Amino acid sequence: VRGSAVDYDRWAAMGNHGWSAKDVMPLFQSLERSDRNSDDKPGSGRGHKGPLYVRTVKACHPTTQAFIEAAQQAGYVHNPDYNGASQEGVGYAQLTQRGGRRWSAADAFLKPALKRRNLQLIVNACVHKMITSKGSVRGVRYKQGGILKEAHAKDVILCGGAINTPKLLMLSGIGDADTLSAHGIEVVKNLPSVGKNLIEHPMINMTYRVTQPTYNPTAGITQYLQFLMNYLFKNQGPIATSFEAIGFLKTLPTLEDPDIQLHFLPLGLNKNNPTQSLFLPYPSITVLINKNHPLSRGQIRLASRDPQAAPLIDSKLLSHDDDVATLVRGIALVRSLMSTSALSGLVEEEIRPGSANSDTASLEDYIRRNTELGYHPSGTCRMGVDDEAVVTPELQVKDVNNLWIADASIMPDLISGNTNAVCMMIGEKLSRQFTENQINKR
Repeated sequence: VRGSAVDYDRWAAMGNHGWSAKDVMPLFQSLERSDRNSDDKPGSGRGHKGPLYVRTVKACHPTTQAFIEAAQQAGYVHNPDYNGASQEGVGYAQLTQRGGRRWSAADAFLKPALKRRNLQLIVNACVHKMITSKGSVRGVRYKQGGILKEAHAKDVILCGGAINTPKLLMLSGIGDADTLSAHGIEVVKNLPSVGKNLIEHPMINMTYRVTQPTYNPTAGITQYLQFLMNYLFKNQGPIATSFEAIGFLKTLPTLEDPDIQLHFLPLGLNKNNPTQSLFLPYPSITVLINKNHPLSRGQIRLASRDPQAAPLIDSKLLSHDDDVATLVRGIALVRSLMSTSALSGLVEEEIRPGSANSDTASLEDYIRRNTELGYHPSGTCRMGVDDEAVVTPELQVKDVNNLWIADASIMPDLISGNTNAVCMMIGEKLSRQFTENQINKR
C-alpha cells in the first residue's frame, strides 16, 4: 500500500520539505512493476519497469466478490486501484508477489545487488553500538560467531526499523541523557525523543460463519487438491494469499478521508482457542479493521545496556479514547455490509465479536480486550523541523555527523495502510539524495 496523497501532504505540512505527495509518488512509481494500468494524473500512475513486482488478486473466492458487491450496495465505491489516484473505496487486494510467491525487498533490491564489488553482506551478526568520535559516527561494532568486530565507513545509515533503530541509537549514547546515564551508557548526544512517538495501527478481528465452503479446510483431500491446482496453474487461491479484498472507508460521512482500513479474508481464523488449529473447523470469513491514523502513542526503552537484551516495547495501544471510538464505528460499518442482500444470505452467524456485544459499552470493552497490533510500528525517530524531532527532513540524525536513518522510525505519522512499500520509498529517497550529493561534489 502506497498510502494516500493526503498522508504525505500532511508530512510536508509539518515542515518536512520534499515529502509531499508530488515528491514521493514518483518514487513509488519508479520502484514497482505493477499489473495495473496507469492513469493520467502526474505521480499517481503505476510503475511498470521497477524491480518490485505487484500483482492484483484474481480468481477470487465467491465470498470476496460478494463482499465487494456488499460495499457498493451500502453506498461505498468500487475502487479498482487503491494505490492509484484515489485510495477510498473497496477493491481486490494488491500484493508484492511474483509467480504466486512473496516478492520481498530482498528479492527486488538486495539479491540483484549482491554481485556488486562494493557491497558486502554480513549475516548472523548482532550490532552492539555505533563507533563515535567528536560528534561523528565512524562505523559500527558488532559480534559475529562470538567474535567482536568493527566496520568503518564514511557514512552510516540505520535501517533497523522502528524498534531496533532507536534501541541502537540509545546503546550508542544517543537518546535521553538521564535514561542513558542510569544504564551506565556514556552520553554522546542528548536527544530525549529517541524511542518516543511509537505509533501502531490497532486492529480488531470480525469473524462470520457462512453457508458455503470457504478456504477453511472442511472438505478433506478434494479441497486440498483444488487449492493446490489453483496455485500451480493460476498462482491464485489460499496458498498464494488469504487476503483478497481491501477497503479504505469513512466511518462518518463528515470525514474528509477514510479513517479505517479493511482486510477481507474468505477464511475464518480461530482466535478463541490458541491451543487448537489456526483455522475454524467450519466455513467462515474474516474482516480485519484497523484505524488509519491512531492518536495513541507509545515508547521504546532499553531494558539494559546489554545489546542482546530485547528492548521494552510499550505500544500504549488504545490509550486514546478516539481510537476506540473509531473501531466501534468500524464494527458497525462491517455489520451494515453483512446485512446487505449480497452477503445476508451467506452469513449464518457473527462469531466475533458476536451478538452479545451489541451496545457501545460492550463493544468498547470487547475492543479493549481483543484489539491486536497491526505490526506497523513507526515514528520512534520522528522526522521534523521542531526541537523534538530526531532526524531532519533529509533523514540525518540531528546534531550527529555522518549518521542517517531510512526506515519506518522516521515517519512523523502513520500512513493509511500497510508500511512495507513506504519503507522502500524512504530508502529510495535517501539513496537518491546521496547520489545527487555525490554528483554535486564532483
